[in-house]
Amino acid sequence: MTVQLWEPESDADTIHPPTFAAVTFVLLVAVIAQVSVIARLPLPGGGPDLVLMLLATAALVLGPVNGAVLGFVTGLFGDLLSTHVLGQTTLVFLLVGYLVGLVADATERSAVIALAAVSGAVAVGIVADVAVAALLGADGLSSPGHTVVRALAAALYAALLTPFLFPVFTAGVRRTKRVGRR
Repeated sequence: MTVQLWEPESDADTIHPPTFAAVTFVLLVAVIAQVSVIARLPLPGGGPDLVLMLLATAALVLGPVNGAVLGFVTGLFGDLLSTHVLGQTTLVFLLVGYLVGLVADATERSAVIALAAVSGAVAVGIVADVAVAALLGADGLSSPGHTVVRALAAALYAALLTPFLFPVFTAGVRRTKRVGRR
C-alpha cells in the first residue's frame, strides 16, 4: 500500500523563484548550523547530516534539475566555509541532488520511498565525500570502517528525522508556490 505524499506536478523541473529562494536560504542556514552546532554535539556515530537530509528532501519535492542546482549552490557554500579543496562538496551535493531527483521522478511517491531515498542519499553522500577527498589526495582521511559506521549512523538519523522533516518541507514548498502565483 502506498500513501500519496503530494500530487505530482507537470512542471516539476520549473524553478519558481520564491520557492527556490526559500529552499536555498534554508539549505544555507543548514550548512551553517551543521558546521557550528550539529558537528559539535556529542552524538553517537557523529550525528545527523542535516544538509544532506534537506538537500535530498528538496530534490524529492522539486525534481532532478532543481535538486542539482540546489546541490551545486549548497555545496559551493559549504566548500567556501571549509578548508578542503574547493569543489569537493559541490560535486558530491550536485550529484546527490540530481540522482535523488531522478528517483523521485521514476517512482511512485510513497512514504517508504521518500524515507529510503533520503536515508540512502545521506549514506551515499558521506561515502562519496570521503571518496572524492581521497581521489583529490586529502590528508588525514578516516579509515574505511569509520566512514561506513559514520554513513550508517547518519542514515539512521535521517530515517528517524525524515518523517518529521518531509511533511514540513513539502508544506513550505507548497506555500511558497502559492505565494509565487499571486
